[in-house]
Amino acid sequence: MDQENIITSLRTSLQHAQAIIDQLATKNPALLNEIVSALPVPPPLVSSASTFTPAPISEAQAGTMFAESRNMERDAFFKARIAAGIDDNKIIDLTPKIDCKKEVERASKNGPIGLVNVMKLYPEEEAVQRRSLRLLIPLSKNPSTRTLLGSYGLIPLISTLLKLHHKTSEGCTHFSIRVLSNLAFSDNDNKAKIGQLVLDDILLGMKNYPDNLELQCDGMSVLCNLGHESDTNKRLIAQRGGVSSVLDAMEGHLGSLKIQRQACWALLTVAGDEVAAKRVASDGGVGAVLAAMVNFEGEGDLQGFGIWALCNVAFGSEALARFVAQNGAPEVAQRAIYKHPGVKEVMSKAEELMKRIGKYVKPTNTIGKPIQQS
Repeated sequence: MDQENIITSLRTSLQHAQAIIDQLATKNPALLNEIVSALPVPPPLVSSASTFTPAPISEAQAGTMFAESRNMERDAFFKARIAAGIDDNKIIDLTPKIDCKKEVERASKNGPIGLVNVMKLYPEEEAVQRRSLRLLIPLSKNPSTRTLLGSYGLIPLISTLLKLHHKTSEGCTHFSIRVLSNLAFSDNDNKAKIGQLVLDDILLGMKNYPDNLELQCDGMSVLCNLGHESDTNKRLIAQRGGVSSVLDAMEGHLGSLKIQRQACWALLTVAGDEVAAKRVASDGGVGAVLAAMVNFEGEGDLQGFGIWALCNVAFGSEALARFVAQNGAPEVAQRAIYKHPGVKEVMSKAEELMKRIGKYVKPTNTIGKPIQQS
């Protein structure tokens, strides 16, 4: 804990104390005298000759102690004001205002843990949350920092903040989703926590801001990272409406290559589990992928993701393989091969797909044109 933070905390405490004393002196001097008389006698100061040495504490412990002391101070402040009969509205008005920008700048000097501490300290201050989250976006890309933030309680904190601000702050919602996407990348512990604690909040954020293209893309990135190598999260995403959220984004941004490509990526990830693959098919994911491939047939990356998604659905079960085969996948896959012979993902996944669904496909001699039977 640096000296500037300590001084700021003491200054705020003195302001709170003075406000309480002023109100009590005016409204209830008897209560003021009673409180003063009940105060404990302070212990004598430690002399400079004393050999007392405080036990060292870590930066994380100091930050936690700082946040807890401020919360205790606030509780005492409000309780005393209520006891003095002060109107609730005046409680808010008389609370010292904070400079959100300066608070976050000061906290950022202590690194990512400092930012988490200031977020814990001011959970209802939208500007503090938004500014802190924006600074955490690049920091959370670092693997060691991802692990540190996950262990320090950032994930449940973001869940709480999204519930507080998701309806009123598009910025908080978007920056939270971007941080969560970074935290979930190649970190199994973080993926498990996010899947259990924050998945519903992520999907709600996508629902609340359907026109924000970047937020939708980042939301689907979180789903990709959560589902990667985690069948548990794949099923959670499918069960809690994640497939529908992806399809809503596709429908709302039909002309966006970025959205359609990211959506195909998200669907192929979720469909990697056979249970989740059924949900992808039943919610309309196969048709959405085929439509994206037709609308952007010149985009090799999207074609690769699309065929991969169809392939994963088809491998879910024999019934799903038949469903994929009978709903236009062979023709679209052949078209992708024709348009992108040099794209490795297109060629390899198309071959894999056709092997899987081949027995359900009528033979053709040209793309999309059935062979005439003699």
